[in-house]
Amino acid sequence: MACQEDLESGIVGVGTMMSIERNRSRSQRFLVAAALTGLAFFPGRAAGASAEQIEFFESKVRPLLADHCYACHSDRIETPFGGLRLDSRDAAIKGGDSGPALVPGKPGQSKLMAMLRGEPVLMPPTGHLSDDQIAFVAEWIRSGAPWPEQPEAAASPSDAFDLEARKAAHWAWHPVRRGEPPEVSEEDWPASPVDRFLLAKLEQAGLRPAEPADRRTLIRRLSFDLTGLPPTPGQIEAFVTDASPDAYRQLVRRLLNSERFGERWARHWMDWVRYADSHGSEGDPSVPEAWQYRDYLVRALNADTPYDQLVREHLAGDLIERPRIGVDGTVNESILGTAHLRIGELGYQPVDPWEERVKWTDNQIDVFSKAFQGLTVACARCHDHKFDAISQDDYYALFGVLYGARPTMRAIDSPKALQRHVDAMGALKAQVRKGVATEWITVGETLAARLREATDDAVGRAIEEAACDESSPLSPWLGMRDLEAAEFRDSWTKLQADWDREVAIRREFNERHFERFWDLGGEDYARWVSHGTGASEEPSPPGEFAILHEGEQVLAGIYPGGAYTHLLSTKHPGVLQSQRFEVDTDYISVKVLGGNLSFARLMIENYPLPGGGIYHQRFSPRRDTMQWWAWDTKFWKGFTAYVEFATVDDATNFRYDPVDSAKKERPERPKDGRSAIGAAAVAFHNDKHEPRETVEPILFLLDGPPPESPADLPRLIA
Repeated sequence: MACQEDLESGIVGVGTMMSIERNRSRSQRFLVAAALTGLAFFPGRAAGASAEQIEFFESKVRPLLADHCYACHSDRIETPFGGLRLDSRDAAIKGGDSGPALVPGKPGQSKLMAMLRGEPVLMPPTGHLSDDQIAFVAEWIRSGAPWPEQPEAAASPSDAFDLEARKAAHWAWHPVRRGEPPEVSEEDWPASPVDRFLLAKLEQAGLRPAEPADRRTLIRRLSFDLTGLPPTPGQIEAFVTDASPDAYRQLVRRLLNSERFGERWARHWMDWVRYADSHGSEGDPSVPEAWQYRDYLVRALNADTPYDQLVREHLAGDLIERPRIGVDGTVNESILGTAHLRIGELGYQPVDPWEERVKWTDNQIDVFSKAFQGLTVACARCHDHKFDAISQDDYYALFGVLYGARPTMRAIDSPKALQRHVDAMGALKAQVRKGVATEWITVGETLAARLREATDDAVGRAIEEAACDESSPLSPWLGMRDLEAAEFRDSWTKLQADWDREVAIRREFNERHFERFWDLGGEDYARWVSHGTGASEEPSPPGEFAILHEGEQVLAGIYPGGAYTHLLSTKHPGVLQSQRFEVDTDYISVKVLGGNLSFARLMIENYPLPGGGIYHQRFSPRRDTMQWWAWDTKFWKGFTAYVEFATVDDATNFRYDPVDSAKKERPERPKDGRSAIGAAAVAFHNDKHEPRETVEPILFLLDGPPPESPADLPRLIA
């Protein structure tokens, strides 16, 4: 339920520009509405102008300016062309880079008239105004350029943001200074320096402090304030009759130590971060494990966790090198703080998930800045803040941090708990590997004879499978075991050539039909991010295997190079996410294996809620061998996305994939959390083809000098 940091760069810049453009269109509509409304607020006339002159301007001139000039010369755009604005009289008289555009009463000296006639260039650039329209503008200027009275033109949005001037203008931005408590008349009343400030204000207003509350009133006030609950009759009587000098202090201490204290004040904190158990909108989908964050707050407040620590945990709890550990040393409390970023309203299957992502990020900024800074930083989304020392650059710097974070599920067990038995299981697996290798060498020494005799069941089953699989290392044995030496060598050479040609055809097919491949068993893995006990920093080399936790069989799978979560245990959680990319192909395929409701998923613009319809890009592998699965991504071209592989309890938001969703009896979610996922490759393509394999078991048999006769073949296979 946390958020982890994205690694890519460049996307934020594009997203920032696009978000500004989208909101500018909304601002334009607002400005037009405000301008029209402004006529009602300023119905008078320019100084010395008649009602007829104002009517002439509003009916003949202002529409021309709005239709032909405002798109380039108004506050609708960040930097007006040539520094010239024509949306106010003062701005037109002030002019731009070429000087004043308007000289009231003198159309012949007004550059605006010259430009309308094409001197030196024609304005507007879209085409010449009619003679009547130009005459209207000339007549308006000749009459003194009357304009309805209005407030002083706002500063140009291109004016530099002066941070120091903003900071100097308000005490809230000044460094905290120690103030001297004021003098008061009733010196006996203040119990602390703070009381002197309160009393001084009361005395200035001619007021006196209220009389001290009696003990029955006092205990009720304290109990409601600190725990939200009334005191019991017994507690009231005990306090009323307690004659000890520190009775009040002891009462406060007892209430602060009550678990109810954290429960009451966590409610206020939850309001600040807009806590909810669900995302709202249609269907009101649940926020997975949201209650964990609620309980985290209660524990943090009851444990007197310092405020600065809570702020760190809320903003970067997953990055703290030495996290705060709680609940008897079993829970990573710090990582839970970031869960508040996962809470918030989400639209139901939005057609434009990019807009949803921008809205979600903007909401995160709004909540973060109000909760932790008491500031409306979100007001600087479309322009520098009108009042506070917050520039639009500040907003988008923060936007870039949160926009690049991804929703994900994280194990909240302490690092020690997550690593329990890992070293021991690793040592045991090394013993298993050594034992298996020893057994294989022993079996290999007898395999040649067993192949020739073909009398035991294991060899028989293997030969039956090879009969239907030309890529099996046993396939040459079935086809060549009865050949003479010379014929055998010719057949072997031909088999090598056939496979060389077949591999070349497959590679050419892949190059022709696939835009690019990511190999998770090679260097591409370094660009992926991962977390969980089952996730490794390096890809697994070919030949890895998984240990089975029950039954007579010890191991499963001899896997190709890739990433796997279950090489030690299916109880180990794991999440693997690709770098972000722009969807630019009609299909994306993943090569994956797994079981127990693990998931491969295409995450579009960080949208965490899986569903049907256009959001069906998720797949649960159901076997322990690699298979290709393709997603149709035509609808999502132009959006950004990333691929996620995750075990059952660690998928960003669990929901059955389309195959299991269609079943009358859906598989039961494992109660013990056992799950497995493995991935070897991702392919991007525009044709609905499956990539062809270029690495087959038989190729390792054919690599090297040929055997002399069929008699040498069993030993080579072994």
